[in-house]
Amino acid sequence: MKPFEIQLQGKPYTIKLKSFGRVDINGTTQYIRSLPHRNVLFIPMEYDLPIPEGKVMLASGMFRTHLVVDGVDQITGKPYTPISKVPFWGYIFAILDLTMCLGGGMVPAILAFLAFYLTLKVSATESYPVGVRILLSVVLLAGGWLLLLLLAALMSLALG
Repeated sequence: MKPFEIQLQGKPYTIKLKSFGRVDINGTTQYIRSLPHRNVLFIPMEYDLPIPEGKVMLASGMFRTHLVVDGVDQITGKPYTPISKVPFWGYIFAILDLTMCLGGGMVPAILAFLAFYLTLKVSATESYPVGVRILLSVVLLAGGWLLLLLLAALMSLALG
């Protein structure tokens, strides 16, 4: 992650994510695991940074970690929806996504966790109406299973 230069209440901060679960805040290294965090089921998704001048956190993304300052994602510039806003039905669909792991092997596990993550993100996104979010969650669940069944059929044909 590139270093972020932010100002909170007139005080400058330089925040840089480093390797091995560390983050530098104005040159002081913090271990991410020691920071207060919020989990989704068992996966840590949001870490609060020790900056008293504002609400600053690191949010896990699919391919990168996002820096969120006072509710705004610093990479996209859009408002960030906290993971705590996942509705009850989002957890139901996410758990159903994990059933793809029953297929056994690494490919079903990757598909399951990808669908799990995307379902939680979609269900928490308030920029779409609830009906659209539920429909997208159903599409992720059904699409994941269809892809898994297609891959299984192709493998059985290939092995013959």
